[in-house]
Amino acid sequence: MGRLQNKIFVVTGANSGIGCAAAESFAEQGAEVVLVCRNEARGRAAQQKIQQTSGSKSIHLKNADFSSLKSISALADRLLARYPRIDVLCNNAGGANAGRKLMEEGFELTFATNHLSGFLLTKKLLPSLLEHEGDPARYVFTSSLGHKNSLLDFNNLGLEKDYSTLKAYGRNKLMNLLIAREIHARYGDNKLIASSFHPGAVCTLIWSKGGILARLLGLAMYPFMWSIEKGADTLNWLASTGDVEVLRAEGNYFFDRRKPRIAEFATDEAAAELWRVSEKLTEPYFQA
Repeated sequence: MGRLQNKIFVVTGANSGIGCAAAESFAEQGAEVVLVCRNEARGRAAQQKIQQTSGSKSIHLKNADFSSLKSISALADRLLARYPRIDVLCNNAGGANAGRKLMEEGFELTFATNHLSGFLLTKKLLPSLLEHEGDPARYVFTSSLGHKNSLLDFNNLGLEKDYSTLKAYGRNKLMNLLIAREIHARYGDNKLIASSFHPGAVCTLIWSKGGILARLLGLAMYPFMWSIEKGADTLNWLASTGDVEVLRAEGNYFFDRRKPRIAEFATDEAAAELWRVSEKLTEPYFQA
């Protein structure tokens, strides 16, 4: 019997990269794992791969599009109906876009995909993570060192002015870090552990999706990039181990299992304001 037997792990962005590697590790340790993927064919391939390598049949696939808040709201409803208790939510889905684009619901695509959809899923699933006995439930957010690129402008969250791929990506990784901190501030006393982490410069497909600058940066960094397994290590650690540093994560940001310095503008005040703004923007989708 694995150490994570009888635990439910939900991993978004799980069809490839560190999300898939982490999901495979959780399955090998006995967890029941829900893979959340946009592309059904790739998700099915990841599911089959993890079933084969782990020997587990408790690997489930849920399709959802993080560029659609309606899709994520429906995903949350399906998960709540199926899993009264969820032990860990790994908010790993995200990406970069070469130019400024609007999603169907009117939000800037990177902002919606990397932050708003994850926030909506996080908040809608709170009942399943807060109300159960046993070990503390956990939220883990994939952030980035890029969070230091740009402070938040609450009057320009969608970057209608001065858009750039790296600024949009970095700003949304800052949002991931801040939401982890705000979860701790709001729910840390209710046996809920929240954290965020930087996976390092990992050799994944994201470098090919962010435009010419991201591709050039990826090429320059390629000789120094970490493997996917190394990039997933801190995610595995935060999501599944009983180390004291993890149990006392307290909304903090980690890199390579350590707590590095974060941007000076990543403040508790910014986290609280981001939560309030995000609640307002996603409110219609709690009834969707």
